[in-house]
Amino acid sequence: MNNKNQSSKSVIFDTLFIMILCFATLLTTMILQGGVIIGGEAGMNYQIKLPSFIITMGGLLVYIIFILKISNRELKKMIEIIYSKKKLKKIN
Repeated sequence: MNNKNQSSKSVIFDTLFIMILCFATLLTTMILQGGVIIGGEAGMNYQIKLPSFIITMGGLLVYIIFILKISNRELKKMIEIIYSKKKLKKIN
């Protein structure tokens, strides 16, 4: 493997790790202390249902795939524009 692939993989891993860690932290807090955070004993009670959880995870997966594809495409365009300008300056 070259350094470019390792760098891309590490960036993707880091991003996904942070997103999943944030989601897990929020979910755990909601489950364990939902009433305390919302307002004590009269607060909301959270119930996690499997269909809702699956829909949420599916939506998150679609969002991540979409963002990765769009970001990669835009990055390639940006690099192409930057390097084409540098080539033109060297020629002139």
